[in-house]
Amino acid sequence: MSWAEAKWTVDQILQKVGQAPNNMREFTAFAKSKNSIGLRFLEPADSYDSAGNLLCSVGGVMIRMSEEQYPTNTSEGTLVIDNKELGEYATEEYVVDGLTEGKTYYFAAFPYSTQGVFNLSTNESNRASAAPADGETANVTIEIDDDSAFTSVTITCVDETDGQYTKTATLTKTQKTTSFTVAIGHTYHIEYGAADGYSKPDNTTSKVSVAGAVSNYEATYYYYFTATIDVTYPAGATLTCSLNETVYTATTSTGTYQFQVHEVGTWTVKAVSGSETASEQVVITSDGQSEEVELSFVKIYGISRDKSTSSPAWARTDNAVGMTATASVGASAGHSDFDNAMPWKGIVRETLSTGDVMVKIPKFWYRRYRSGNVEYIKIADKPTAGFSVHPLFNHAGKECDHAYIGAYKTSSNNKSVSGASPQVSQTRAQFRSNAKSKGAGWSLIDIAALSAVQMLMLVEFADNNVQSKIGRGYCDGNSGSLKTGSCNSIPNLTGRPSGTDGKVDVVWRGIEGLWGNVWEWVDGVNWNNGSYYVCNDPSKYADDTASNYAKLSYTGATNWSSSYITEEGLDSGNNPHVMLPAAAGSGSESTYMCDGCWSSTGWRVFQHGGNWNNGSICGLFTANLNNTSSNSNTNIGSRLLLLNGLSIKILSRRTHW
Repeated sequence: MSWAEAKWTVDQILQKVGQAPNNMREFTAFAKSKNSIGLRFLEPADSYDSAGNLLCSVGGVMIRMSEEQYPTNTSEGTLVIDNKELGEYATEEYVVDGLTEGKTYYFAAFPYSTQGVFNLSTNESNRASAAPADGETANVTIEIDDDSAFTSVTITCVDETDGQYTKTATLTKTQKTTSFTVAIGHTYHIEYGAADGYSKPDNTTSKVSVAGAVSNYEATYYYYFTATIDVTYPAGATLTCSLNETVYTATTSTGTYQFQVHEVGTWTVKAVSGSETASEQVVITSDGQSEEVELSFVKIYGISRDKSTSSPAWARTDNAVGMTATASVGASAGHSDFDNAMPWKGIVRETLSTGDVMVKIPKFWYRRYRSGNVEYIKIADKPTAGFSVHPLFNHAGKECDHAYIGAYKTSSNNKSVSGASPQVSQTRAQFRSNAKSKGAGWSLIDIAALSAVQMLMLVEFADNNVQSKIGRGYCDGNSGSLKTGSCNSIPNLTGRPSGTDGKVDVVWRGIEGLWGNVWEWVDGVNWNNGSYYVCNDPSKYADDTASNYAKLSYTGATNWSSSYITEEGLDSGNNPHVMLPAAAGSGSESTYMCDGCWSSTGWRVFQHGGNWNNGSICGLFTANLNNTSSNSNTNIGSRLLLLNGLSIKILSRRTHW
């Protein structure tokens, strides 16, 4: 058969059976939304032979879809569209709805002739796939040239069309990539946040989101100078760290925060809450430097001392560091840095409506503890962790805002007044009864009140040898008691009058004669064969008993006799405020506690301070545990204490500093 004959035969067959169209000229699938895919397609053109004879006329296209693979024939998958309007979807998309976000769908196009002959080719021109997505995917990756100081950075995808679609993500040295989905047709850009110690990359230019598109963004963070300041501060306060015009503000208020700073200089760290402010300066000199700062609205004034050493001096701690105090002598005024520090600032001498001159002491919080041989005493002006209200202000579980201690030793009229001889020759029980007869809240000075005074004075003067710091007291070779009020003209009401030291009285913040002149009975302490028993409930004070009293964890000796105290005990239970002799005998007037003590066997009652001729053995810690409860003497007196005296009117007030 010749070529011409063969061609004629084929032409006759095609005229009867028909020829399949060519492959699709265009066929694409793309995400339209999170639940739809758009299709754009252009059917093949009609087919002609070389002589221009029509071989195939395109009748339309059938598009089928599958969730598993491309359909291979006109029966597989789901019919999407059988389109006979040629070219209709070349520019306008055909939308397939009801799809699942993120799932890939496979589309196959089967163009067919007007004679119904289908193109079943698997050519990629006839295939397209896509997954529904809500706009464009923006992938952001950061690089870090030196991650030694890198913590985290905030990356923001800013939706310029609708700000409510702006999104952020946090990247770290281990999580360096994040992705954002931008709504179709929205204009957006990427912003790179600041990372302390690193240069900030430039923001990207704006771009319009295209459905199903993927854009990749990369930025490098370059390391430069970074130092850190770790701050502990009152939770809830506003915390800042500043140097000149640079101000960082903490983004949390949890009570701990780390600032990263990038410049040498003296940085100011400041916490503010209402009217309260606390600040501290931190000097930064080098890259990589790390500093710690503790800010507190609570002021803590402390001292520390190695009790195994003989020196009576204490080192100042906390907010007391650098503070000083000196006593007045005659008309020469002393000075105290504690004048503006609570509770010292609030200590005032007041004359009450009863006629009693009392010294008002405001409530404070305290800690007394040891670490090895080092003892710490700390006083806080507000409640804070680890501190307790001093027992002076919490007698029998009844907390009060202040307490009154007699400015003078009690006189014969059962009052604390100036110009009177101290009342003596009564037992502790008689003085106790006299004090109670004045009304509710009145009692003798007790161990809690004495402890409060001891702590306040120690922290202020930082020395056990208060005789050398304030005055010896009326204690050297005198033959009888001294009338009260001789210190009324002392500047600041702390120090001693002019004259021979040891022949004149002393005063501390308005309280006259704490040592010397006559002994003072102190309530709330009983002694029996070396054991101490203490009570903090004036209604239960009694002699010669352990009932309603707590036994201290330390003991003393029963044979002290004018023995210099070498150690004040520290109770391991509930009475760490009580400072009573635990060891004595090897000290002196200028070593250890610098004061003396006496003791005996059996039940004894406690007296404090020393008298007119006890000399150097007198002082803030002088303790006599040698007298029975029946004892009374011309050299033993008392001092009044008033608790919860809210109904007492104040006739006059004198501040001392």
